[in-house]
Amino acid sequence: MRKVWTVEVDPRDSCRLYAGTHYGHLFSSGDRGKSWLEVSGLHTAPGREKWGIDWGFGTTGLCVHTIAIDPSDSRRIYVVPAGNGTYMTEDGGETWSHMQNGVMDYCPVMGEEDAPDIPTGSAGDARSKHLREVHRCTHKLALSAKKRGTVYQQNHCGVYATTDGGRSWRDVSPSNSVRHGFGISLVEDRERSVYIVPAYQGVCKKHNSCIRGRLEVFRLSGSGWTRLSNGLPSRVHTCVLRDAVSSDTLHPGGVYFGTTTGELYGSPDGGESWSEIARDLGRIQGVCAFAVE
Repeated sequence: MRKVWTVEVDPRDSCRLYAGTHYGHLFSSGDRGKSWLEVSGLHTAPGREKWGIDWGFGTTGLCVHTIAIDPSDSRRIYVVPAGNGTYMTEDGGETWSHMQNGVMDYCPVMGEEDAPDIPTGSAGDARSKHLREVHRCTHKLALSAKKRGTVYQQNHCGVYATTDGGRSWRDVSPSNSVRHGFGISLVEDRERSVYIVPAYQGVCKKHNSCIRGRLEVFRLSGSGWTRLSNGLPSRVHTCVLRDAVSSDTLHPGGVYFGTTTGELYGSPDGGESWSEIARDLGRIQGVCAFAVE
């Protein structure tokens, strides 16, 4: 085992922890981490035999990088193994379902319905080949704490939503050219608002995807998508990773994100205005925001 990628606390039992690790393993602890047991049921999840042992594409390789526990039912747990979509258990990990109904089998390419634009100067053929290979790579999930069964995901090919716990998904991406990204966060102070920071494929020679030019956040609320950039720089060459978007539980809720070039931004007003909180921090892998009572 090379590393632990994520640790999640059961919202209904602070003694219960879950850890996702390299090579696609999931562990649980009932004593706040003093002892651990593997959730072996994940080994028999649908399609588990296709995960392989490890792979080097991107920065994560094969790992369980996301764990999300339903705040109303601790036995309902979602996990995301890198490159393999979303899985869910309703019995605490004994059995698992692959929750991909409605998610595209592969990213659309130029000339196809819902295809994203190919940025000027990109290698179109190479990008099309890549888009057909990555298909259902879920990057991050955001669960509603107020509406059971409502979940959002940012994956490699778009933003998706479900209201039935993941049994069916619908594409809610901002536009055909704004699909790809990593982090996602949910604020439920007044109305439900989803926040993403898009990245773009084919615009960087050294990276699979990045943000070049204006840094922007997109917010999905009852009125649809809104592009938010007030206070953000107009010339960057950076990216925002899967764990680097977060929100607190204040009223109104604060939203925060960090970049791979070491800047940390925050908004106290739902994204209407942003300010730089810190800079020169080095590559920011993750941001966790919470309210202190």
